Amino acid sequence: MSTAAPYDTLLEEKRGWISKIPDNKKAVMLISGGYDSIATAARLIEDFGMELYPMYVNRDARNKEGELASLEFFTKYFQDRYGKDSFHEIFQPNISVPPVEIKERLQEYAKSHRYPMRDFIMQMFASQYAVTLEGDVRVICNGVIATDSIADIGIARVNTLAICEMTKDWDWQILSINVDENITGTSFSKKDEIEWAVAHDIPMQHTMTCWTPVKHNNYLYHCGECYACAERQTGFKDAGRDDPTKYFNQLGNQE
Repeated sequence: MSTAAPYDTLLEEKRGWISKIPDNKKAVMLISGGYDSIATAARLIEDFGMELYPMYVNRDARNKEGELASLEFFTKYFQDRYGKDSFHEIFQPNISVPPVEIKERLQEYAKSHRYPMRDFIMQMFASQYAVTLEGDVRVICNGVIATDSIADIGIARVNTLAICEMTKDWDWQILSINVDENITGTSFSKKDEIEWAVAHDIPMQHTMTCWTPVKHNNYLYHCGECYACAERQTGFKDAGRDDPTKYFNQLGNQE
């Protein structure tokens, strides 16, 4: 039995459906500037006709410079390509997740468990942003893919139930289209993202996936050694596509 099964049952009993593309096609999109969130945003607009209100949680991450450069590029790119009504200006609240006072003390735990509840906390802030928007925005989208540690669709269902119960509004949903087979009928991997982006001419070399980018000669390189870089490289290899990303540990081969 899927871990989502009991939560699916609860949602269906409460509102008659489990998850779906909203009728008004509006959603807050949690976006980081990484490959997954940018590819997912493009796919939501292209394949599902969504109107996105992107939200970047400025949490003072180590790769903040690269993330912000990616977001600046793709905000212009998406607005030029799809229109400003499809990809709105990015809301950038300054929120330390986790709190700076304990971040260093959490590092050892995070190596094997991630930061506890980090994504849920950001989704809660996204729900607060959503209710300030016009048009009954009740959907929070993310770029979770099948290989993520939080890819279990049951997590999206639990978080959906939590928001619905807290607000007493049963139209809410955390929408993870890449892992929600109820929406797409199949799971969407990094390989699938890469193939989709290439087919749709999305310039994904401008995304920032790396956890520890390296600045050299005024260019911010992916380090080529962290888990996120390894996953990106594996995705291109699995897709049989040339990887246009510039990696610092391959600098001698790229200059």
